[in-house]
Amino acid sequence: MLSTTYKRILDLKQYFYHEGFKKYFKNTGWLFMARFINLVFAFFVTAYVARYLGPANYGLLSYAISFVSLFVFIVNLGIDHILFRNLISELDKKDQHLGTSFILRLTGAIVAFITVSIISFQTNGDDITNILILIIAFSFIFQPFNVLNYFFQSRVQSKYASLATIGVTILLSFIKIGIVLLDKGIIYFAFISVLETFFYAIFYLFFYKKLGFSIFNWKFDKQIAKNLMKDSWPLIFSTVFTLIYSRIDQVMIMHYFNQTAVGLYDAAVRIAEIWYLVPGIIVSSVFPALVNAKKQNESLYRKRLIDLFILIFILGLGFSLSISLLAYFIMYIIFGVAFITATSILQIYVWGGIGYTLFFAVNQFLVTENYTKIIFFSTLISMVVNVFLNVILIKSIGLNGAAWATLTSYTLLPISILLFKKVRYKLLLNYE
Repeated sequence: MLSTTYKRILDLKQYFYHEGFKKYFKNTGWLFMARFINLVFAFFVTAYVARYLGPANYGLLSYAISFVSLFVFIVNLGIDHILFRNLISELDKKDQHLGTSFILRLTGAIVAFITVSIISFQTNGDDITNILILIIAFSFIFQPFNVLNYFFQSRVQSKYASLATIGVTILLSFIKIGIVLLDKGIIYFAFISVLETFFYAIFYLFFYKKLGFSIFNWKFDKQIAKNLMKDSWPLIFSTVFTLIYSRIDQVMIMHYFNQTAVGLYDAAVRIAEIWYLVPGIIVSSVFPALVNAKKQNESLYRKRLIDLFILIFILGLGFSLSISLLAYFIMYIIFGVAFITATSILQIYVWGGIGYTLFFAVNQFLVTENYTKIIFFSTLISMVVNVFLNVILIKSIGLNGAAWATLTSYTLLPISILLFKKVRYKLLLNYE
């Protein structure tokens, strides 16, 4: 046991001094800096906007965003992780992969906008709500350019995506503050979603061209499109399930209560989900290294995967405990006395982040192994549990019921994959 542990320490020491590690560490540094700046600006500006709008208007805006988010899967088509994997393994075909993915997503964006428009007018009787939803849904049109983000990540050049994040965050923060100072109202905030995707598209295109590439070289390949859809169909449904269990609570709260309740709930969710950026950065930055390790040494690949899961679990445990203990003071200081009743929601909801963030790493592992059907079943299980518990618990114990439903379903996400024998075999066999 001691000899094995000592050997692993030596392996890690050699890895840290390796040039490859330095490359990935620098890449992670850019991601952390960008996400930290995004966190500081976006979070506190959002709190400033929430104070200005109040729980009712802030809740209405949050509901519109959640409603539109339920249809993002039509834009993404579940191909993001597949594209990321393919760009790493077949970088020589980047123009075909990027061009095909872009056309598929652009088609999905048009279909998604039309779908949202039709369903919104059929289900929402309020004109202001429909206007907010239509404006926010227009952001779908610029989202296909996000394929460039996966290109930068596949080349371990997140510097460019990070600079885009920093630029967009600063621009939008000043625009939001300007809207508040000019007292322009809720409609103007809906346009922020459109500006965000538009600015990202501009930045991504600028950096892609700076690297010496051109989108005019992109090509649509029918065979790649066929393979993408073949590999991604379980991910399309898993994306649907993910959007449902992550957004349906606010839609149901609006149905059972009102927009003020949505505003209180969303404020707590904003704080609880701050932590999500950390595992997202870690996984997206180091996963190319893990994929390469898989090609060379299956045992080392498996060990590093489990070490990654353990790291994310420990970080999540520390964050959840800290936020749970300080929840009252955090809600009061950041959002003000009008949102203080959301304290108990935060204390419950924040613990769900451990399971949810663990699934970041699990999801990438399953995509790498081409176990996309397992992602389908895991997210299906979580969605069914979430919706069922929301229906039961929101009626019986109110907003805290929605938080408990989320906590339960998020916890089931990483646990449910152990129901599958080949996953247990892949992760645990010969692990020392």
